[in-house]
Amino acid sequence: MFLLTSHRYHRSLTKYLFILFAVLIIGLSACQAPQQTTPAAPSTSPDQPSAAAPVGGVPWVADGIITPGEYLNHKAFGDFDINWYNDDHYIYIGMKAKTMGWVAVGFGAETFMKNANIVQGYFNGTKVEVADQYSVGNFGPHPDVTTLGGTYSIVDYGGKQVDGYTIIEFKRKLDPGDQYHKALVKGTNNIIWAYGSDNQFLIKHISRGTGEIIIQ
Repeated sequence: MFLLTSHRYHRSLTKYLFILFAVLIIGLSACQAPQQTTPAAPSTSPDQPSAAAPVGGVPWVADGIITPGEYLNHKAFGDFDINWYNDDHYIYIGMKAKTMGWVAVGFGAETFMKNANIVQGYFNGTKVEVADQYSVGNFGPHPDVTTLGGTYSIVDYGGKQVDGYTIIEFKRKLDPGDQYHKALVKGTNNIIWAYGSDNQFLIKHISRGTGEIIIQ
């Protein structure tokens, strides 16, 4: 009787210890901290310049062709047209004039041409030339900014001549960050414009004027 009882006791004790061990294992598993997933770092810096956003479904391309929908804004000053739009970092411009010579637009002029940053370009039938200049006097001269210690600010450009018109397109930072380039700011910005009769930057203009563009 004692032996039978003893065997039953041992079987019960073993069964109890097994259940207790299983409960402890489950409890320890439940107390483990959940696995943390580290968020992936952004692939680009938030300060990285944005790309040219399509306007009207047409992306900006510096090919000397002003495609409908490529620009958001347009103004005409006689035989000189300026088309433009901007994003947070750049301005994209297409200028067109009834000439087979150069065309130009200037930003930040104070008295007449003084202190203006002038972008002047031409197409000679085989290649495009676009100069980044700074006017040191009321009526020039306006040498290349690099000769004055500045930095060439035109990021991309292109041009063509079509039906008696010269078209120059270019992309420039809104604020190139030196004294030879006045920052273009949100709201109204004054411009000067001109065009000449020849594919030489030093040939005097045949028409010029002033105007305004609005930066969004």
